Amino acid sequence: MIFFDIDGTLLDYDYAEQEGILDFFRSNPCLFSFTDQQAIEVWKQLSSEYFKKFLANELSFQEQKRVRMIELFKMAGINLKNEEADDKFENYLSFYKKNWKAYEDVIEVLDKLREMGYPLGIISNGDYQQQVEKLQRMGIEEYFDFVITSSEVGTAKPNKLIFIEASKRTNSPIENCYYVGDRLDTDALGSKMSGMTGIWLNRIDKQQHPEIIVISSLQELLSVI
Repeated sequence: MIFFDIDGTLLDYDYAEQEGILDFFRSNPCLFSFTDQQAIEVWKQLSSEYFKKFLANELSFQEQKRVRMIELFKMAGINLKNEEADDKFENYLSFYKKNWKAYEDVIEVLDKLREMGYPLGIISNGDYQQQVEKLQRMGIEEYFDFVITSSEVGTAKPNKLIFIEASKRTNSPIENCYYVGDRLDTDALGSKMSGMTGIWLNRIDKQQHPEIIVISSLQELLSVI
C-alpha cells in the first residue's frame, strides 16, 4: 500500500496559496499597503499559526479560518465581525481554489503505480471534505481507494496514531506500507515511527537524511519501491 500526502506532494500548495492571497489582496486594493512579498509572508505566518491551533484541537477548522481573517484585517485597522470574516475567507478560498493544480509529475506516476498493481491512499492533515475536493479538482480522486484525514481520525501527523489507523482501515500490514510526503518531520519521520517506510519528497534542495529514503521528484519513487 502506498499512501500520499496532498499539499506540497501532489498539489502545488505554495503556488495556490501565493496566487490566491495575491488575488485576494488585489481585490481589496484600498485596504492594504503590503507589497506582494509582504502579503505572502503575512498570510503564511497567519496560516501557520492558526492551522497549528486547529491541528492541536484548540480551534475548529472553521474557527481557524475565521481568526486568520480577523487578524489580517486588524493590520489594516478594521475589526471584522465573525460573519464578515467568514465571508472574506470564502472570498479568499475562491481565489485559492482557482489556483489548485497538480505537479507535472503526478498523473504520469499515479498511472504507472496503478499499472504496477499498487493500491493507493491518502493520509492528510486537514478537513476531509476540502482534501477530497482538492483531489477532485486536480482530476486524480479516482486513483485513491482511501482518504484518511486528521479531521475524521482526531489526531494529526506526525502522531503515529494516524498512520496506524490508516493501516487498520485499509487492512494493510503497516510494515508493507509506504508513505510519501514533502515534510521530513511531519511526513517521512512520522510515518517511519509508526512502522511504515517513510519517503521524503524533497523538491526544494539536495538535503538528505541518513534514516529516510529521499527523492527529488515523484518519478524517482518508481525506482525505490
